Amino acid sequence: MLRSVDGTAMQQWLKRILWGLAALLAVGYVGVCAWLRMNETKIIFPRAQVYSPPLSSLLLNQQRIAFGEADGTELFAWIVPCLRPDSNDKWLLLFHGNGDNVSRGAAFYDDLREMGFSVMAPEYPGYLDSPGEPSEAVIGREAEIAYDYLRTVKHVPAKNLVIYGGSLGAAFAIDLASRVEAGALVEHEGFSSIVAMGQELYPFLPINLVIKSKLESGKKIGQVRMPILLLHSVDDRTVPFAHAERLYELAHSPKRLIRLRGSHSGPGLAELLNPGFLSEIVAFLNAEAGLHLRPPLPSISSVIAATIDSQGIEAALAEYRSLFAELPRRYKFREPELNTLGLYLLESKRINDAIAVLRLNAEQFPQSSGALDSLGDAYAAGGNDADAIRSYERSLALSPEGMSPSLTKLDHIRHKVQAH
Repeated sequence: MLRSVDGTAMQQWLKRILWGLAALLAVGYVGVCAWLRMNETKIIFPRAQVYSPPLSSLLLNQQRIAFGEADGTELFAWIVPCLRPDSNDKWLLLFHGNGDNVSRGAAFYDDLREMGFSVMAPEYPGYLDSPGEPSEAVIGREAEIAYDYLRTVKHVPAKNLVIYGGSLGAAFAIDLASRVEAGALVEHEGFSSIVAMGQELYPFLPINLVIKSKLESGKKIGQVRMPILLLHSVDDRTVPFAHAERLYELAHSPKRLIRLRGSHSGPGLAELLNPGFLSEIVAFLNAEAGLHLRPPLPSISSVIAATIDSQGIEAALAEYRSLFAELPRRYKFREPELNTLGLYLLESKRINDAIAVLRLNAEQFPQSSGALDSLGDAYAAGGNDADAIRSYERSLALSPEGMSPSLTKLDHIRHKVQAH
């Protein structure tokens, strides 16, 4: 009888524990869902508010303009005019990714100018120096107002207007293209929907019920009635390639999907790892939209990167100097070419190669604050604090009104040195 009582008590005790655990799990589950809902804006629209001065050697002549208002928030954009020989009749309306801002696209703006475009890049509310809060609704409205500005104020014919979006920006580019007329849509590393992305990351959560922002590009791309070019890396782990395949499947012709390699990235790294990246865009727009754009020069960075891999850094530096002297118009020898390559090597933990490439860039562009800032990063990564400090100091001295990311880095490294 005693054993029976003890057994019953044990069963009741186990039941209470299991019910308690179930309650804790339920509370935790609800708590995670509530946290996602409360932090949705921060997760989907992480603010990129650090200004990156365009490299002075590019001579962008960019203008910051106010072009309208959405829900009481004044809207701003960068305008980058076309090159002098070109007529101001071809425009590219560009929407950047979530961790970016309009100041970080200088090299790509220059590439687009070389093709023959003028560029309008709206800044999202809450990013950089733009007021307001980002959301799917307000940025969607901003995209529409930017399009109207180009059509009515700049008098751009619809057939001469290309809508471009990268990563998060691809969702707004697709949404806009589904509602307006334009010459073409170009999307780079876009996703089929933010719900699909969330479900892949958190398969145990009811993402569709938790978040308000849907960004359903898959449902909208079928409404686009213009040529569509999709560019996506098969190596992309942030937005898997399956998203591009899904969008391509749902899109109407004429359309093309170009398979890239490399991680989820912007145009600069995409061009380094895929030398045909820009020429593929030009070829598609010329063939399908009749825009008569100029094919850009190939970047010297891809050539030098291949030589580093096959023959080593010294041979690559010698090749750069030789080609620069003998064939200066055969490749792009701009400041961003070596800068992008150097930072890619730095990210790949090839620090000595990165220092050599970025040192060469600083020699080629001795008045560039940006080149010296990147060189300082490489020295710091290699533990060479003295040279890092000198590079950051020179970067600050050359930057307009001290506007350089070197300031924060310099303070950090000085404190580190003093602590030791």
